[in-house]
Amino acid sequence: MKITHTSELFSHDRIDEKALRRTAFNLRWATVEEGVIPLTAGEMDYPICPEVADAVGRHIQQGYLGYCPPQGFESFREAIAEDLCRKGIPASADKVLVIDGAASALKVACRAIFNPGDEALTFDPVDFLLPHCAELAGAKVHRCPVSPIGGAFDIQQLESMITAKTKALLVCNPHNPTGRVLRTEELHAMAQLAEKHDLVLVSDEVWSEIILGDVPMTSLASLSAETAARTVTISGFSKSDGLSGLRVGYLHSCNDQLFNKITEASGILDTSGGATALSQVAAEAALTHGGAWRRAFVDHLRQVIPATAQRLSALEGIQCPVPEGTFLLFPKIQLPNTEMETLAEMILKEARVSVVPGAARWFGPGAQGHLRLSVATSQEILNEALTRIEAVWDSIRAH
Repeated sequence: MKITHTSELFSHDRIDEKALRRTAFNLRWATVEEGVIPLTAGEMDYPICPEVADAVGRHIQQGYLGYCPPQGFESFREAIAEDLCRKGIPASADKVLVIDGAASALKVACRAIFNPGDEALTFDPVDFLLPHCAELAGAKVHRCPVSPIGGAFDIQQLESMITAKTKALLVCNPHNPTGRVLRTEELHAMAQLAEKHDLVLVSDEVWSEIILGDVPMTSLASLSAETAARTVTISGFSKSDGLSGLRVGYLHSCNDQLFNKITEASGILDTSGGATALSQVAAEAALTHGGAWRRAFVDHLRQVIPATAQRLSALEGIQCPVPEGTFLLFPKIQLPNTEMETLAEMILKEARVSVVPGAARWFGPGAQGHLRLSVATSQEILNEALTRIEAVWDSIRAH
């Protein structure tokens, strides 16, 4: 398919709602009642890049779907390393580990870094997977608050939470759920803390291709050779390429000792870990041939997200900033004595729109007073969802 214009690639008629209701799980179309619009999990409603589908089809036509190299296909790892180098990271293919998703990469990295009784440092609010994976490895997690509106954090407060047991700082950039892109000076401050206190930096950059504003994306491992040597960079293809169901991601560390520990923890050496052949073929095609498609997707998001945030902010009691990255909205809700789980249930019941409550189990205590909406869909679907919410908002506030 020849890429022509954003409006053609990401128009409403490209979305097949019937197919989504058969295939889109994880709180999305296949899990809600007919007529409900889900603005929930961080996935897009659009079909994948045509070049990706073609690559998978060609691989299947060969007739063989055997085991992959333990660390991942060499051509795929080379493509990942080249992409990381373009971002300023001193990467090499032999220090790339292909794995079944960014979440698995995070889990494996934590398993390699932490021992029971160690401590981890992350932010609040933050995507639940960061603290969850550290806790699974036996670590106690401390959370440094960030501003829910704007997403900034206090570096002195962050340092005050470091103890002799702290082994790593877990970061996601762009930040989920606030959508903030971390500033280069903030990353330098984190790197200085890591060097001072001998911490590993775990940088989840799965949203790094979705930059909406003027703040550039900077990878932690690109700051210096010293920072790169203590950084594990994690990413995947679920957000920017729509490949969440293929479960494919990767991690990179140029630190031999750290990379070897992660490799051992991953299970690839005994064939119990790794990503499937089709997943790697799809992700490599997305990485090497999907650039124009991704740029068109981001252009579409730049059109629909500000308008959606503006309509939400026009409702009494809602303040919805435009995110700098991701396709997530994280509005502040001023409804005294109303739990966000209750509010989300009321919106589902009265507006027939499903959203994610700012609950501690998803994002930490700092998410209270917020909802999260995933808006990687068409303007038409967003307009319908917003119209429904607007129609019942006054009655919801009056409860």
